[in-house]
Amino acid sequence: MGMLEAIEDILRKENRPLTAKEITEIAIKSGLMTSRGKTPWASVGARIYVDLQTNGADSKFKKVGKGKFALHDSTPKFTKNSFKGIAFQVLKEKGRPLHSQEIMALAQRRGLLKTSGKTPGATMASQLYVDVKSKESAFVQLGKNRFGLKEWDLAVIKKEIQAEENRKLQQEVRSGKKRSIVGDPINFSGLVYGPLNENGVIFLFAKLQDKLGIVVESIQAAFPDARGRRKTSRGWEEVWIEFEYRSSHFKQHGHDPKECDIIVCWEHDWLDCPLEVIELKKFVNST
Repeated sequence: MGMLEAIEDILRKENRPLTAKEITEIAIKSGLMTSRGKTPWASVGARIYVDLQTNGADSKFKKVGKGKFALHDSTPKFTKNSFKGIAFQVLKEKGRPLHSQEIMALAQRRGLLKTSGKTPGATMASQLYVDVKSKESAFVQLGKNRFGLKEWDLAVIKKEIQAEENRKLQQEVRSGKKRSIVGDPINFSGLVYGPLNENGVIFLFAKLQDKLGIVVESIQAAFPDARGRRKTSRGWEEVWIEFEYRSSHFKQHGHDPKECDIIVCWEHDWLDCPLEVIELKKFVNST
């Protein structure tokens, strides 16, 4: 997790204005940040001020009183008693992704939404499915008719995606219909097939990093995925790397481009990507 993400996460959970020192103390105590220097809160305050100056009204932060910061009110506005508004309320309260039928059942049980339609669950799924296609959507889709909130921590979303994949795999095993699925044949450096997910990209990158001129110093569970160094005319420059199956997944996951230098992916499909992209598929095909 980058510094700005950690600050945002703390302010959201505390739900009150905090000074840079208070934010830093909570971050260190929670393990989101390590103490560096005598006044680490000075770096936190500086990052917030830079974000405010750079993004202006689009910044996630706002200054509240002397030396205190809070989050802008980013709660989406919905039409009263709308399917989407009620879905947002239910998901917010439950704190985990739900199937559209579950959302509808909870809403009706609590009297939040009354409808004369015969298939309210299908209506809910349809409205949310259309909404997630919008960049401004408050929702994310996490499997067939399963939805969550974009504001949730990425770890929650990734965990749910993995859980959904595991459920599908178990169903296939029980039904005896499990079939092996592989990527395109590449026959590269002992690897027969191309990757189908982010882990496959990391594995392939490990085989290619010497040819790419990048040395990886560490891998972490938080964003960005890896810290490395690349040879330049001035010496070995530090670079932060995020692995994705497709480059557009970087944007879908809500990552901050300012906190990363390179996207390493199998397929590059983000035309206006502001970062350097290393597309392994293109590199493999050219060797």
